Amino acid sequence: MDKKDQILTENELAIFNLVNQQLSAQEIAEKLNKQPSYIRKTKFVIRKKIERELRKIASSLRLDLDLANIPSDTGLLIGFDWVHNTKVYLIFTVEKGIIAWWKHDCITDECRKRNQTIIDLICRERKIKLTSNEQQLPLLDQFEIVIGEIQK
Repeated sequence: MDKKDQILTENELAIFNLVNQQLSAQEIAEKLNKQPSYIRKTKFVIRKKIERELRKIASSLRLDLDLANIPSDTGLLIGFDWVHNTKVYLIFTVEKGIIAWWKHDCITDECRKRNQTIIDLICRERKIKLTSNEQQLPLLDQFEIVIGEIQK
């Protein structure tokens, strides 16, 4: 992703990464030598920026959104694509920006490889650990587990 295409500034990305490590505003402030109030304000700005981009992409894809079930600060938006008759997950990642995942079973090796790469990226960035048993599950099941962890 080019610098001009980045949703978050470098400082916001640093805070986002620490939030993904389940650190409190106080702990993040200590790590970054900032005030906790600054961290809380920046977390709010981050959430709004990501939410705006998620909604923009959802609109461009003409997704039907269930706004009552959208977590406000997870970098995740779930919609429904009536053309393909499936759920679509929009997920913010630091490395790739916003990724769209249409819920489906992969039937080609290329699709499986691409989707495994996405799962691995999300797990790495969000500090999600799949057990060895979970890693043996079909990709769609692994993805559902990852989404469940993001929504916690």
